[in-house]
Amino acid sequence: MSPSNIDVLVVGAGPTGLVAALTLAKNGIPVRIIEKLSQYSLGQRGAGIMPRTLEVYHFLGVLEDVKKMGVSKSNMKEWKDGKPFKTYAMMTSLDPTPTFPERRPCHLGQDAACGILREHLKVYGIEVELATELVRLKQDEDSVTATVVKQQDGKEIEDTITAKYVVGADGAKGVVRKLLDLTFLGETLDAVHIIIGDAKVYGLDQDYWHKFGDGPSDGAILRPTHRYAEDIYFFAIFGPNLDYDRAVKDHEYFRQFIYNVAKVPELKIGEVETISNYRPNIRVVNSFRKGRVFIAGDAAHVHSATGGQGMNSSVMDAFNLSWKLALAIRGLASPSLLDSYDTERLPVIKEMLQRTTAILNRTFTTENGKSTPVAPTDKDVESPWTRSTQLNQLGVHYRWSPIVVDEAVDELESKDKGKAEELTASTYVAEEGGRLHAGDRAPDAPGLVDLNTGNTTRLFDTFGPDHHTLLVFTDGNPASALGPLARIPKGLVRTVALRSQGAAPAEVASGVDLVLQDKEGYAYPAYGAHVAIVRPDGVVGALVGDAEGIEKYFARVFAL
Repeated sequence: MSPSNIDVLVVGAGPTGLVAALTLAKNGIPVRIIEKLSQYSLGQRGAGIMPRTLEVYHFLGVLEDVKKMGVSKSNMKEWKDGKPFKTYAMMTSLDPTPTFPERRPCHLGQDAACGILREHLKVYGIEVELATELVRLKQDEDSVTATVVKQQDGKEIEDTITAKYVVGADGAKGVVRKLLDLTFLGETLDAVHIIIGDAKVYGLDQDYWHKFGDGPSDGAILRPTHRYAEDIYFFAIFGPNLDYDRAVKDHEYFRQFIYNVAKVPELKIGEVETISNYRPNIRVVNSFRKGRVFIAGDAAHVHSATGGQGMNSSVMDAFNLSWKLALAIRGLASPSLLDSYDTERLPVIKEMLQRTTAILNRTFTTENGKSTPVAPTDKDVESPWTRSTQLNQLGVHYRWSPIVVDEAVDELESKDKGKAEELTASTYVAEEGGRLHAGDRAPDAPGLVDLNTGNTTRLFDTFGPDHHTLLVFTDGNPASALGPLARIPKGLVRTVALRSQGAAPAEVASGVDLVLQDKEGYAYPAYGAHVAIVRPDGVVGALVGDAEGIEKYFARVFAL
């Protein structure tokens, strides 16, 4: 077959690859996405969708579909000797606020979430090419040549795809990282085994997760899924008396193990849809990029599933990378913009690995070469299965990034370097109520009145994956802040003049896309700046005072 030319080839059709493809498509970038498997995977792995990922899904236009199908159930019911023993919230339930509209995780099987993303990709004429395996990569100065083998009618057909860039989202066992010869340092925890999968379960209250087994003994966890009408539960079983290999092959043995642990007569296990022997891998690459090829998600990092960070971190990888790729493809990116993907995401991923490993160690222990749950002690104030709200990823930030501009931090660094370094002590924690910094997640603000139309909107609806949003907080004329935009192609920056809550009636400002009044008073205190620039990934790129600061930021992003 003749070579195919495309701007971006995405390898792998899990959440990472699909989010990358959808973000690029929304930027008008031609994409092909290939998948080695001949059919889409089933199963509930990666089902915990954290609040920050829900915000990303809002920007991508898929949130409504995800919420319609997903469930928000995170209360655990522990059983002892066949009877409910106690119930508790696995994560503190936080109510939405004007600046944090998503504060509770949602659970949706990865198979269903991927289905939603695929449907949205079809709008752009993009469909996953199944049974198509990457076998070779060759790079030159301007492109990447990918050789793929497609299974068709029992035959192998070789094709050559020429792309400007390749995104490897083909998982921990994928080929892209191997073809790039990137290191994947870390460890496989051979002593920790957990049988996971999906099965029909009857006789349990579907409003709770259910945990059976007490202390350092055999245990089972059954979690209801979005397929509650079909009685489908996700399961995890473990313990010193479990024959892991046998459980995978002998489903009647698997069922009997759960019955023996649960001691609940009304509990029945039906058809087993998926089952596997999971062992935690804790590994990360040395770089997320090699030339024109990037890797994201499990292809770049793997870790314990405890904490529900994997799929969410993968989505954040893809969203961070794709708007930068879109600018590079259009010849509009600064030389350092693509390098910032690795610079921003690698420190976050390293801390994520530390956090999820700590959760694993707090939840499971190893005894006689087999994993067992940690037994709570009298000193424990909470169950080992409770989770910190920091895992919602709303505090993940890039304050250290070379492409963000924060004039308050720049001033602080010139006076007290040690104090400035405290701001980046954790990549995961930007405490609510503290001062907003460039590199933080951009806050929402509802109750904004469009002074041109009289309609009410919210800040999140002015953001988008295909443009920056320039917020000018002023009751006067915003024109002085617009000068640096003259050299940026139209459509890449949405300009918004924000009037204060008590602003007197005035002529609607000209030269900006939107003039909004902060009628409910949430935007001004949330941003605390004269000018804020929000990146396409919903991150604050700059907090500055005037046109000079705006020019400084855009010079780091665009090839001006």
